Amino acid sequence: MALAISTLLFLLFTISSALDKSILNYNDNHLDHDQSSWRSDDEVMSIYKWWLAKHGKAYNKLGEKAKRFEIFKNNLRFIDEHNSQNHTYKVGLTKFADLTNQEYRAMFLGTRSDPKRRLMKSRNPSERYAFKASDKLPESVDWRAKGAVNPIKDQGSC
Repeated sequence: MALAISTLLFLLFTISSALDKSILNYNDNHLDHDQSSWRSDDEVMSIYKWWLAKHGKAYNKLGEKAKRFEIFKNNLRFIDEHNSQNHTYKVGLTKFADLTNQEYRAMFLGTRSDPKRRLMKSRNPSERYAFKASDKLPESVDWRAKGAVNPIKDQGSC
């Protein structure tokens, strides 16, 4: 009985470790290490179709699929070139592989400013919350520990 449980645990560990290496396996299987000739359009299209299915992507706007394919192809070329060099880390395809750097930054790194927020920023801060020289403030505050904010999460594209 103990041998069966040990074998089962070993198999589960092996499978989970293999799944965790998906980016590395992708790069090992798909990267053409000879940079003088890059991938064929058919090979890139095959990878693109696999990626679309994996991430459940569908484009409804006319011409959007072709536009996203070109962006995907440029990102794939960047991935291949980066991973062929002697870096301390590897990059791979993620659910964002059909976005340009500018689109990604606008969606996930930029701030959104509406007119009400700009108006509030232009006014003087309330005296109620203003810092006074006599206040004793801590060196740092972990707002997560105080329950004011949640830990960082992947919020998708909301």
